[in-house]
Amino acid sequence: MAQEPSSPGGSLGVKSVDEVQAMIQKSLQLPKVKFLRQRMAEAGCAVKDNFFRAVVCQGRKGMAYFAPAHGIFVCSNHVTFQDEVNQLIIHELIHAYDDCRAVNLHWNNCAHQACSEVPILKCFPTKY
Repeated sequence: MAQEPSSPGGSLGVKSVDEVQAMIQKSLQLPKVKFLRQRMAEAGCAVKDNFFRAVVCQGRKGMAYFAPAHGIFVCSNHVTFQDEVNQLIIHELIHAYDDCRAVNLHWNNCAHQACSEVPILKCFPTKY
């Protein structure tokens, strides 16, 4: 997925793609993010920094999303604060971790997706 051009930042808190990409880089330094990335690497799904991208989202209602085999995307036109980006990265990393470790996880199945939204549920057998 190609990175879309930056939009002018500042108006009503809208951030440019470049501004949000910088916010993502700050998020990658958080202990929780480092922990989740380490666990993914241990599970055989190491993610590099380019796994996390800021984009302009057209027609999406959410602030970020995980796309299996593509990475985590943060919608620059929907976020305004560093803490939002931090929480989004952590949330989407949990989906990425579930995708890595679960057997027969189908994201188009609402019940499967719900299991990833509520991490305490044990809905899927693991690959190991």
